[in-house]
Amino acid sequence: MRRRQLTSLIWEFTEPKTEPATAPVAAQASPSRTFVLAPFGGGSAYAVGDWLSDLRAPGERVLALQYPGRGPRSAEPHATDLMALARTAAEEIADHTEGPLVLVGHSLGAVLGYEIAHRLELLGKDVELVAVSAARPPDLQRLDPAVVLSMTRGDWIEELATGGNAGLGASPLADVADLAIPVLRADYLLLARYRPGPPRPLDCPLLALGGTADPWVERPHLDAWRSWTTGPFAAAVLPGDHFYYRGATAEFGGLIRSRLRHPAPAVALTPGRHL
Repeated sequence: MRRRQLTSLIWEFTEPKTEPATAPVAAQASPSRTFVLAPFGGGSAYAVGDWLSDLRAPGERVLALQYPGRGPRSAEPHATDLMALARTAAEEIADHTEGPLVLVGHSLGAVLGYEIAHRLELLGKDVELVAVSAARPPDLQRLDPAVVLSMTRGDWIEELATGGNAGLGASPLADVADLAIPVLRADYLLLARYRPGPPRPLDCPLLALGGTADPWVERPHLDAWRSWTTGPFAAAVLPGDHFYYRGATAEFGGLIRSRLRHPAPAVALTPGRHL
């Protein structure tokens, strides 16, 4: 899998070309579907790469957001205004895409994805689906800026473990804490300071996904996304914690593709997975 930078914020995942150089030029077809992936707090464009194989069908494009303050953008200041970040992302996505758009975001990325979709619809873009994963809707956020700013190093290590990294053990978490905490703090503040105002429902379909054992996002929070769209709505849970999709990317991708206009064959859900 290759990545190319369209802008500092928008990266595209591409497959190595396999067609022979002398291949005939195909007739012009309708613009293909584009997936736009928004990472979780503390994450980067690299963090959503494991979604691709079970999400993208041949011929479809995948873009991922690369937030400032991490990876190759580590020297840049972190984003401090979620609305401004969404506005920039929407404008750049609109400039670099044609055809239907599917936005998929996890945690922080889910709320950001909603705001991006809202702006894309205002720009007249065809938003086919918004999939929000492991996130409370905009009006039910759990973070408070003062609490985030008061968190100690120990608090952050506990937060990391609670969210689904407990298997790493205390020592490995402590080892990565000094690198992770500044990014996490900035992203938590980005969400904590977010003020969405009255609900601005999308017109497109919306799918809310989560884990059965997520300590922060429960099934009622997923169901509450219903009021944030006038289009078709569905919610589903899979076994697991805040990062429930790890080890279940086939189910994760299958649930999203099943809500598209021309879905791939549905993934059979095993007991315990339910809509």
